[in-house]
This record gives sequence, C-alpha cells and structure tokens, in this order.
Amino acid sequence: MYKSFAGQYEPQKNNLQQEFEAKNDILRSGFLEVAPVDYLSTIFPDKGYEDELIVVFGTVKDKSGSIIERGTVKRIRLEDIWDITWRSNAYIPYCDFIKNYYHSKTLKSVKAFVVDCDGITSTRLKKILKYLWSSLPAEPTHIVNSGQGVHLVYVLSEAVDVKGLRWSVNKLNETIQDTFSRLLNVDKHPVVHPYRFPGFLTKINTVATAFKVREPYTFEELMKVFKLQPKKAKGTEKKSKQKGELLVLPNGRRAFFEWVLRKLFMNPPIPGRRHNSFFALGIVAYKCRREVPYEEALETIPMVYEDMMDRNLHIGFTIEEAYSAFQKGYNPKYVRASWKYLCGLLGWEYRPNKRNGRSREEHLRYLQKLRRIQKEEKEEHIKRLIARGYTKSEIAEMLGMTRRNLNKTYGYLFK
Repeated sequence: MYKSFAGQYEPQKNNLQQEFEAKNDILRSGFLEVAPVDYLSTIFPDKGYEDELIVVFGTVKDKSGSIIERGTVKRIRLEDIWDITWRSNAYIPYCDFIKNYYHSKTLKSVKAFVVDCDGITSTRLKKILKYLWSSLPAEPTHIVNSGQGVHLVYVLSEAVDVKGLRWSVNKLNETIQDTFSRLLNVDKHPVVHPYRFPGFLTKINTVATAFKVREPYTFEELMKVFKLQPKKAKGTEKKSKQKGELLVLPNGRRAFFEWVLRKLFMNPPIPGRRHNSFFALGIVAYKCRREVPYEEALETIPMVYEDMMDRNLHIGFTIEEAYSAFQKGYNPKYVRASWKYLCGLLGWEYRPNKRNGRSREEHLRYLQKLRRIQKEEKEEHIKRLIARGYTKSEIAEMLGMTRRNLNKTYGYLFK
C-alpha cells in the first residue's frame, strides 16, 4: 500500500494535526489510500507530462491582515506540479477550459463534482461513515482529507462536455451539494471552483490524502441517481446573441503592450493622470496577458515610476498607490475597454480610425450611398461616350475593365 505523505511528518503535532491523523486512520480502516500521483492521473487521464494544468494561488496574509502575496492563476506543466506541493495556497479545479483560460464562461468539460465539507472532526467522520453513509443517494468515488475538513468527490469515468449541457452540469453540482448540506456543514461552490489536491500542504501543516471508495460514475448515472433530467437552460441562445453577454478573451499582442510602455517612458504620467495611467496600464496588461505574463507586467510599474521620479512627478503619489491602481485595471471586466476610453485615462489624443467616428452600421450606409453616387456618375460618363460614337471595346479600355464586364454591368445603357 502507498505510504502517505502525511506519515512522513514527525514534528510535535498540535490538536488539529492529531485530528487529521485520526481521520486518516478511520479512512484507512475502510478504504484504500491512493497515491497523489495516481489520484491526479485519475482526474486528468488525458494529460501528459508536457500538458499544463491550471493552478489557482490564493492570497496570503500575515497575522495583521497585510497582504504578503496576491492571488493569481498560473498554468503549470504536469511534471512540475509536484514542485509546488509545499504551497498551502495552491488549488486545482476539476475541469478543463477553452484555450486553458480560467473562467466560468470558458468552461469546456467537467472531470468530477466535489462537496466541500468544513469542520469535519474524527468523531463526526466516524458518525458519517457509520450512520449517515447508507442514507446517501450515491457514494462518492473518493474522499480527500484536506485538513480541517474533507472533500467528497464524485469522479466521472469520462469528462462531460458542457456544450449543450451547461444547465444540467450546474444543476447536478447544486443538487449534490444540497443533498449533503442537510447532513453536514457544506461550503457550496460552482463547478469551476479549485480545491486542494492530495499531496499538497494544508493550512495546518499536514499533507492532504485521498482514499478510493468505489469506481467512477458516468454523468448519466449521476443524473439518474439524483433524479434530474438533462435539458438546456432557457433562453441560452438568446443571451448568447446579446452584445453584453459575448465572451471576449484577452488576445492583445506583446507589441501593443510594449508600444504603450514606450509612450509612458517618454511621457510619464503627470499629476492628475497618475492613478488613471497605472489603471490603464493594468487594463492593457490584462488585454495582453496571453503574451505578457503577469509577473513581467508587474515589473514595469517601478520602471514607469522611476521616470516619474526623474521629473519630480511622483510627489504625493506613492508606488503602493501605483500598484493598487494597476491591480484594479488588471481585471476581466475591463477586457472590452476601447482605445478611446484608454486614451481618456492616459490623457493622450484620440485619433479616430478611417470611419472618422462613425459606427460600423453608419459607415456601411455611407459606403453604399457613395457607391451609388459613383455608379450614377459612371453611367452618365458612359452615355456621353456612346453619344460620341465610341465602341464597347473602346469604352471598356477607357474605363479600365474588360468588354465582358462592361456588357454585364452597364449593358442596358447600349440598348
């Protein structure tokens, strides 16, 4: 049997750690312990060593409440996952996402459904397994001892694609959590929520462990057990056509980010524009996050601030305020921000494009009108040439088109 990581800890244990070990003993007596590597391959069987997993890092604070490390999302190769198991703030969602972009709207498939039970002591765990287990509609496939609580995991034998089944997936997740909330203290989360995986350090300085209860379910089996009928959410198609509901992914290029930076280096933010300028830089950095990593974007803040100091433009504006403004702009809700809006924040001159401020619809109507006028003028010109006795071949050559196209487009003028 696999020797758990938790068993390797030898320092003096406090009460919480003793409770954690007691829960491990109870679970070992009834279920097979699963190695962290095997558990990860059970959840992500389609991932190779070179493939990336989404890892969510929570915000770390000290005892006074000051932020030591801000939360972020990173993509880490599968073979490098075990290098970060010492992080107690690292969590992994049981899902796959479109282009590996972590967002509820880019959810591609779901690997498992998780019930996060908080405050589960060894006594309560024993009560669940002995007296409440038989009342469950379906046993979980795995139990994860995650620290002060446990995760009851329903692993799917095959990941369910949410396309066309988003309502069913969310409803099943909600129903499973509601079922356990009548018996236990459950923290309810959406399907995209990340959880601590076995092998990772917990907040009480133990290592999370996993135990196998039974074989995985199919999605249809779980829907049947929890008495749900698959169906699409009402009005899904209508909502997808509304402009405000369209998903816009950050697809800015590095060249755009560097161009904005060069302009800021040459013309540092002036008083009255300093907060807005770093806010705009955060928006641009998020738009370009696919090619410009978050850590690299952060490093540009002191560079811009240093240029402000050289010109004495920093007085009354600290670098902490610059970081704060940047973080506010580095947000998915500003990914649709227009260039006109960014110019307003930065205090730069906004130069409209070739439409000269017209909307797309107005510009199309303008072009149609322009083409109609041009066609009428060309018709008058052809009539004058016909009156002068020119042949079709001569007229076609003068207009720069073939005789065939002339006859096809303006043939009615020769009748």
